[in-house]
Order: sequence, then structure tokens, then C-alpha cells
Amino acid sequence: MKSAFLTEKFSQYLCFTVTIGSNDLIAEQKYTEQQHQNYELIKSLHDGGMGYRKIAQYLNEQGIKTVRGNTWKNTQVFSVLKRYQERLTRIKNIRKYDHGMEISKFELNWLKD
Repeated sequence: MKSAFLTEKFSQYLCFTVTIGSNDLIAEQKYTEQQHQNYELIKSLHDGGMGYRKIAQYLNEQGIKTVRGNTWKNTQVFSVLKRYQERLTRIKNIRKYDHGMEISKFELNWLKD
């Protein structure tokens, strides 16, 4: 009498996991010319001693709109200055990081056909 184990067919599979990280998955977005000009103007006004509200008022008086076509508010002026520096720091740090590759332990699995 044959054992049920001997009559069944099994296949062998080598199983493992490969993990790869990449900086190329994050699209590098560049400032538009208008965004860069707005930043430079705001930065020069702020360095000259103007506050956020005065800068917003000046931009609105000059007819300069935000990138989305809105009028300026003091919070937006603050954000332009803050976000520009954060963005430069993030791009500098993200692009230089090497993720490398990780391979898990190998396992030999038997599966019934």
C-alpha cells in the first residue's frame, strides 16, 4: 500500500524578496519663471525691512498676482519665503541619498501541484 504523500506531486520554488529604493520616483519640479521672480522680489523687499503685510500690500498695488492669479495676503508672502528654503533643503537631501538594494533570506517552498 502506497502512502498518499508518495503519489502526490510537488514542485519546488525558491522564494525571496528584493527591495529597491529610488530617488527617481519623485519628479523634480522646477519653479516657473513667475514663481522665481515673485520669490526674488519678496526676498529683496523682506531683506530691505518690509513686513509680510506691507509686502502683500505692495504686490497688490503693483498688480502682481500669485501663481494662481489671486491677490496676495501676508500669510502667502510668509509661505513663499519659508517654502522656498524648505524645498531647496529637501531637494538637496533627497537627491544625494543612496537607497541601495535589500534581498531577504532565501526559502525553499514545496507546493502541491
